[in-house]
Amino acid sequence: MKKGYYIHFQGRQSIGVSKKIDMQLAVFRKHYEMREIEVETPARSLLSRVLGLFPTASIGRSYEEAFAQLDDPAFLYVRRTVADRAYLRFWKKVKERYPACKIIIEVFTYPYDRDDFAKWNAWPFYLKERIYRPSLKKYVDRFVTYSEDDEIFGVPTIRTTNGVDVDSIPQIGGEFREGKINLIGVAFMQRHHGYERIIEGLHEYYSDGKAHEYEVTLRLVGDGPEKPLYRRLAEKYELGNHVQFYPTMTGEKLDELYDQSDIALVSFGMYKLNLFAKMNAIKSRECLAKGMPLITGCAIDVLPDDYPYAYVFPNDKSTVNIEEIVAFYERVRAIQGSKQETAAVIRAFAGECVSMDVVMQPIIDDIEAK
Repeated sequence: MKKGYYIHFQGRQSIGVSKKIDMQLAVFRKHYEMREIEVETPARSLLSRVLGLFPTASIGRSYEEAFAQLDDPAFLYVRRTVADRAYLRFWKKVKERYPACKIIIEVFTYPYDRDDFAKWNAWPFYLKERIYRPSLKKYVDRFVTYSEDDEIFGVPTIRTTNGVDVDSIPQIGGEFREGKINLIGVAFMQRHHGYERIIEGLHEYYSDGKAHEYEVTLRLVGDGPEKPLYRRLAEKYELGNHVQFYPTMTGEKLDELYDQSDIALVSFGMYKLNLFAKMNAIKSRECLAKGMPLITGCAIDVLPDDYPYAYVFPNDKSTVNIEEIVAFYERVRAIQGSKQETAAVIRAFAGECVSMDVVMQPIIDDIEAK
């Protein structure tokens, strides 16, 4: 059996990244003898950290320890990090010792300069990137990308998308109810979630003086820097009965909230990041796996334009029209008739399109190719 190594740079510090690493490793281990290697950045003195900011200096990382763990690898699968002199030297050393080893680096966002280096204190790392990443093509065999690019920095790509372990995500329970729609948004709330657009829409919906057939409630689950804004808006518009806030939740408690909800929210603020292409957010995959109909402010890459269980609002700052959500909900209800049948159809779609086995197959195929 071929030996493979999954290399990341302290990826376990993020719950979301750690979860993805586990899912990817589970798929790899169906095909290969896999070992995980974490390249660490040890604690350094202030002087060492300052000197490391110079463009041609290297970030102190445990490359020697990582290299010592390699034993005749057929391939390395790597989560991208900032390129510098030592990073480049590490791949060169691998190729010199193991010339047949494929080096595959996952570029989880591309182009990534705007996301990774927009803040002023990231500029030293941006300069390192600009100097050293053009040379990656000497050693890297493939970049894995979720974009439409066939080549990145002169290196051929493996094009795929984000995936989830569908079997580990329970399908929603419950049934459709008359006269009530619960929307649910689960996130670490940041600018790009844009849930203020929904709150503004609820304000217009309840202040228009009309009698509405449906009571629409928004449930926001999680914390994050944007949560205070959402609270202020809900208070300003006196939406206490229609906007409910929950702390970060997991497990059975979160599943119960999903069971009591009818439509899941993805992101409504991608325009704030100047991102207008179709998105591949993990949250969209998780909701599909649960069998939830979706509403979003940005088209989702795996969904056909006429997919009946998703509704896409404009990718801008416009207020979300709640009447459109109501109409979408009524269309969804009419297709299958029951919530459980609807959920089963959506979940089956997830299994075909965004299961981790499916999205990892192009990578397995490339590893096996001569």
